[in-house]
Amino acid sequence: MRCERVLLSMSVCVFVVTSAARADCPPSCAIPGGSNPALDCQAEFAGQGLRLNFPAFDPAHPKPGKEVRCFDGDAGCDVDDTANNACVFDVDVCLRNSDPALPDCTAADVTGVSVSGTAGDPDLAALQSALAGLVPATSNVCTSGRTLTVPLKGPDALGRFKPGKKKVSLKAMTAAGTDADVLKLRCMPRGWPAHGYDHRNTRATPLETTLSPANASGLVLKWDLDLNAQIGASANAVTSTPTVGNGLVYATTWGGFVVAAKQKTGGIKWKYDTQSGTVNGVESSATLTADGRLVVGDSRSVMHCLAATSGKLLWKTPIGDPTVDHIWASPTVVGNRVYIGIASHNDNPCTHGRLVALDLDTGTVLWTLKLVPDRICDSDTSIACTSDADCGTGTCVEARGAGVTATVATDPSGSFVYANTVGCFTFPSVGDEDSILKVDAATGGVVWKTRVDPPEQFGACANDGSIQCRNSADCAFVSGPCTRTGAHHDFGFLNGPLLVKADDGVGGTRELVVSGSKDGSLYARDPADGSEVWTRAVAPKPVTPAFAGFGLFNGGIGFVSDRFVAALNDFVPPLASPPEHLQAFSPVDGSTMWQDEIGASWGSVGAGGGLVVVGTLQSHVVYVYDAATGTRLATFAMPDTVTSGASIVDGTIYVGYGVAGATGGVRAFGLP
Repeated sequence: MRCERVLLSMSVCVFVVTSAARADCPPSCAIPGGSNPALDCQAEFAGQGLRLNFPAFDPAHPKPGKEVRCFDGDAGCDVDDTANNACVFDVDVCLRNSDPALPDCTAADVTGVSVSGTAGDPDLAALQSALAGLVPATSNVCTSGRTLTVPLKGPDALGRFKPGKKKVSLKAMTAAGTDADVLKLRCMPRGWPAHGYDHRNTRATPLETTLSPANASGLVLKWDLDLNAQIGASANAVTSTPTVGNGLVYATTWGGFVVAAKQKTGGIKWKYDTQSGTVNGVESSATLTADGRLVVGDSRSVMHCLAATSGKLLWKTPIGDPTVDHIWASPTVVGNRVYIGIASHNDNPCTHGRLVALDLDTGTVLWTLKLVPDRICDSDTSIACTSDADCGTGTCVEARGAGVTATVATDPSGSFVYANTVGCFTFPSVGDEDSILKVDAATGGVVWKTRVDPPEQFGACANDGSIQCRNSADCAFVSGPCTRTGAHHDFGFLNGPLLVKADDGVGGTRELVVSGSKDGSLYARDPADGSEVWTRAVAPKPVTPAFAGFGLFNGGIGFVSDRFVAALNDFVPPLASPPEHLQAFSPVDGSTMWQDEIGASWGSVGAGGGLVVVGTLQSHVVYVYDAATGTRLATFAMPDTVTSGASIVDGTIYVGYGVAGATGGVRAFGLP
C-alpha cells in the first residue's frame, strides 16, 4: 500500500489488497478532514484518486482542502471511467494505523465502527458491513473494493444537471476515545473541460440530449463574442476549442488573452493577459479542473494556473526558452499533475521536443522527458555524441525535433500517459520523432514507443532523393554523391492520440491507441505494448525531397458512434487527387465508413448528440453532420475561417473563429 501526500499534511491512501476482506495499512496515511490529533490514527479514509482538492490550493495563501471534487468521468477519481451523470469514488477505510504523520496518536484496538450519511444508501450500508467484519481491529486492517456513488442533481426542464454531493461520517470507538471523521464528496457536471473533452481525447460528449440529427437544422445563432472589439486589441483569433464549465465559456486568443464569457449571453466576465501576444499568444485550449482551476500554456513556453471564476493568477511557471520553445498543446490534468508538451515556434530553428509534468498545486516541474539526444553526429544521426571525436569524419551537432504539439491522453487511472511527437522540416527525423509513446505518469519513464516512419540522415543521394545517406558510399548503386538535403520529411503527429474502447469486428471490444499522422496514415496500436493493430494509408506518403508541410491529419480527431472522424488537410505541394476532406473511419480496420468534401481543413472535430461539427480553411462556415451517416445537416456562416474545435454542452455548440489575423471570437449556436 502506498500513501500519496497532499499539501499541509493531508493525505489519502491507495492500497493494493491481497484478499477481499483485509489489507495491510501503510505506515503513514493522514485522515481527510481531520479530527482530534490524539485519535486520528484509529480510522482513516483510503481510496484511489481521492484528494482533498477544494477549495483549490493557492500557493500565496496555503490552506488544507476540505472536500473531494471530481468531474463526472474524470480519470483517476471517477473509477467507473464513464461520463454518465454520476461519479463513483473509491472509498475504503483503514483502522488502527500507527501513523508517523500523526505523532500525537497512539494506535489502539478499535472495538466498534459506525458509518452514517444518506439514509438508505446501499454503498454506505456495504461499507458499514465491511467494517463490521474488521472489528475488533487489533492490528492494521482495511476494507477493500468499496465505492460510493454520487449522482448529479437533475435533470431540470432543459436537461441540465447540477453538482451532487455526499457526506460520510465515520466513528471508530476505542478505549482511548472515539475518532470521528467526515469525508465530503462532490460530483461536478462535466461540461467540456478540456481540448479533448475527456482523458481519452475522444472530443465527443455522450451526455448531450437536447441536440440531435433530427433538430440540428433548426440551430440558430445565440450570441457572438467579437474578441477584437471587446478586448480592444488586434489578432485575437481563436483556434482552440472553447472550454465550458462553471456557467462560463473560456476562450484563448492569438493575442495572448484568456477570456471567460458568460455561458448564456457571451458577455465577458474576466480576461487575463499572458503577455505572449507578440509571439502568437495562446493557440491551445485552457483546461478546467473540478476544483475550480484553469490551466493554460502560451507561446513563450510559460504555464499559467488561474482561479477559474475570477481569473486570479495562482502560479505561472516557465518551462522552456521563450526564444525557441512554444506550447501548442493543451494541458491534460489528472490527479494533481499537469502534462504538457514543448515544441518549436516554427521549424527554423527547431527545438528539443519534450514532455513535462508539473504539480497542479504549485507549478513545480516534477519531471521532463527529453525526446531527442542532446547531440548527434551529422555523419550518422543514429550516434549520440559529446564531441567531434565520437563522430569519426563527422561533426557532433545539437539534435533537434520530436516536438510535442499534441494534447496527451491518459488511461482511466491516470497511471500512464500516451503522447505523440512531430517532425521538423529543417532537421532530420532523429530520436523519438514520428513516434507514439506510452509513459509512466509518476516518473516520466518510457514504457514503450513505436516509430511510424524511419529516422533520417542529413544527406540524400543526388540521383535519387528518396535514398537517405551518410556518405557517398551509401549511394554507390545509384551512381551519385551523397548531398546535404535542404528539407526533411516533416512527418509525425500534430494531434492525438486517442485512447478508446472500440469494436473489434468479432462481436467484442478492444482498447486502441489511435493517431493520425501528417504522413497521410491513421495508426492503431495496442496500448499494452504498442504493437500494430492496423494502419490505414489514407493518402500516399510523400517521398523525400517532398515533405508533409502541415500534413494530411492536422486537427484533432473525434471518436463518436464507434468511428473515428477527421477533417483532413493536404501535403506541400498539394496532392493532384486528394481524398475527400472529411472522413469517418472504422475502428476495426481503418476503412472509410463515410466521407464528404469540405476542402482542406485544420479543424478539430467536435461531437455530441449524434452530431459532428467541423470547420474548413476554404470558406467562413462551420458544418454540422450526422455522425452515423455523414449526412450534412446544417451550414452556418462565421465571421472568419474556423479551425477551432467545437464544444457541445447542454444544447449549445460553441466554436471559435479566426486564424492569427484581425478577426477573432466565439459563436454559440442553439435551438430557438
